[in-house]
Amino acid sequence: MSPQTAAMLLRIASIGSFGLALIFASGAFAPLEGASRLLHDFLDFPLGDGLGAYTTEARWFSAIGGGVFASLAALFYLVVAPAIGRGDDEVRRGAILSILIWFVIDSAGSIAAGVPSNAAFNVFFLALFLGPLFAVKSARASRAQAA
Repeated sequence: MSPQTAAMLLRIASIGSFGLALIFASGAFAPLEGASRLLHDFLDFPLGDGLGAYTTEARWFSAIGGGVFASLAALFYLVVAPAIGRGDDEVRRGAILSILIWFVIDSAGSIAAGVPSNAAFNVFFLALFLGPLFAVKSARASRAQAA
């Protein structure tokens, strides 16, 4: 895959992830929590006190989780994708490592917290971001092939 195609796929993944992050973060705001509630119920991680009301901790979790996820999406869109498009192997390797670190910590924590469905859902995002990062031709391989 060309670096430009990989960069485009990473941008698309970032846009979708950013939208999902906003839904996640909407749980922090009572008038907007409906979409967040649906997302968390889908992930088998219902937030609230069991009576339908979000707790302070649930709102806080939504704000932090949504913010971190949105920042990761923005980082990939604004920094990683352009660097991949330029054939920057160092950024590609760093991005691979950062996604793997997120996956291991988030998934292990989800399983430990009794929400293995989130770990399964994480596999989708792992593939979404790692796919282009592994499929892109490295600058070194491209130079060797051209020689």
